[in-house]
Amino acid sequence: MESLLEFKNVSYSYPDGQDDHPVLKDTSYSFEKGKVYAIVGSSGSGKTTTLALASGLDSPQEGKILYKQEDISQIGLTKYRKEKMTIVFQSYNLIYYMNALDNVMLALDIAHKKIKNKKEYCLQILDQLGISKDMALRDVRKLSGGQQQRVAIARAIVKDTDLILADEPTGNLDEDNALEVMKLFIELAHQENKCVIIVSHSLTLASMCDQQLKIKNEKLIDYFQ
Repeated sequence: MESLLEFKNVSYSYPDGQDDHPVLKDTSYSFEKGKVYAIVGSSGSGKTTTLALASGLDSPQEGKILYKQEDISQIGLTKYRKEKMTIVFQSYNLIYYMNALDNVMLALDIAHKKIKNKKEYCLQILDQLGISKDMALRDVRKLSGGQQQRVAIARAIVKDTDLILADEPTGNLDEDNALEVMKLFIELAHQENKCVIIVSHSLTLASMCDQQLKIKNEKLIDYFQ
């Protein structure tokens, strides 16, 4: 299957005192649609850096990040982030002076998505994720952590991008909510043919994914290699 996102000979390091600390060195990996990938590892292993590169929030010092065979720097990093991918954060990153519905509708506006009956469309997506109309019109601070994360996932769904990235999306949730959120990501990949890449420290949650990856010797490789 043709890759959706590809790391091609990517190298990245960050300054550590007087030296550079390598995170990735000449690493290559291809991610396909219809699959959920988990990048696992301890704190400081390079998981979040890898996600930042995949999302265009940072750029490799060598090599390329390709989206549908095109260098994301040529697409334009701002355009890539707005239109080609979406990211779900551990801290939800909701706008707290807006209700859940407004948060989701704003995601459409930022991505320049033209949808008829936008309000009804967003309410339908929220309802599918267990957020009723009453909840959708509440101050988001009055929603539980699991509900807030579902709103964040709704923002990802309404943009209808092929690529969804998630940075420790279950880190602030209890076990039951974490499992439900993982099931949502799996449904998006398998039923909607999305590519979902999740950073996690939990091997239990990673085992639910189609592919488990780790960073070893500055390479992104299959976990069981």
